Amino acid sequence: MENIQIHERIGLTGASSFLTTLVLKRLAELSTVKEVHIFDIHSPSIASSKFIFHRVDLTKDEASAEIASTLLQNNVTAFIHGALFSGPTRKKSYHHEVESIGTFHILNAVAEAQIQKLVVHSATFVYGAHPKNPNFIHENYELKMQGPSFVKTRVDVEKQLEDFTINYPNCAVSLLRFAPILGPNSTNIRARYFMTGIVPKVLGYDPLVQFIHEDDAVRAQILALTNNIRGVFNIVGRGVLPLSTGIHMSGKIPVPFFSAVCKTFFSAGYSSRIWELPAEIVPFFQFLCVADGKKAEKELGFVAKYSSRQALKSMIEANRLRQIGFSVPSSTLGEDEEYATSQGFQRIY
Repeated sequence: MENIQIHERIGLTGASSFLTTLVLKRLAELSTVKEVHIFDIHSPSIASSKFIFHRVDLTKDEASAEIASTLLQNNVTAFIHGALFSGPTRKKSYHHEVESIGTFHILNAVAEAQIQKLVVHSATFVYGAHPKNPNFIHENYELKMQGPSFVKTRVDVEKQLEDFTINYPNCAVSLLRFAPILGPNSTNIRARYFMTGIVPKVLGYDPLVQFIHEDDAVRAQILALTNNIRGVFNIVGRGVLPLSTGIHMSGKIPVPFFSAVCKTFFSAGYSSRIWELPAEIVPFFQFLCVADGKKAEKELGFVAKYSSRQALKSMIEANRLRQIGFSVPSSTLGEDEEYATSQGFQRIY
């Protein structure tokens, strides 16, 4: 791992996203951080004297110039690009504009302002869920421009970033591919799946699934920001577990369907707004999409404190407590067991 880098002034997008909100809380606590310049159409949900909000629409042509000018005027040296969705959304065209066009504008601004450090939030879903996926996917696995639209859009974003790293070698770029983020405060699409009353699943399939606890995700982000480290990193929790185990832990009722019927079922519920689970995510509950985290451990120095099982359990227990009127702190609930390893693989629960 390379030397610690101190960045007093940081630029940031995606302040209204779940992960970036947690990152902002941490940045507010760091004594080394003096200013955080936030670029978004919505102001952040948390306040700090360090935060300076700039209302910018990343999809507009003038976004690059506005952001670059602000970065230069304020001597910003590092940038966190978190304006990327955690999964599919209802407005597909807007989703594409925010991610692809927004990233284009951010990279132009970062280049013009000669930013020293860029950290980008991505996700392991960029690998796609395919029957031929390896057991543990490494960062150099070839990305495929196929599958659901939200996956293809993210592949496009990462291709832009790959070109940027070649053209602007003076900027140290860290691309973090997070496993689905779960924890006491999670409300993303994976969290919603385990919180539905009846959980539809594909008949005959029980893939291994993988999560990262929200506290671990924030810690990985700060590690990447404060180290002059370059490259793509899978950020994943310890171990994996079968989907059926996760459903059992949630206390919900699994209802198996054939694949085509399952997609129709998801689509019908999504169209009628019974739930926020589109048919696009069905392959991720059918095929393997599990990433290898060894590179992040070796080069970034990141080792998850919590297992995938603990991340899921913390979300489930927090949700149950809320249902009976208790407030929940932003830390894991449940056990913190040591997980044995065998032949280099985490034990499966």
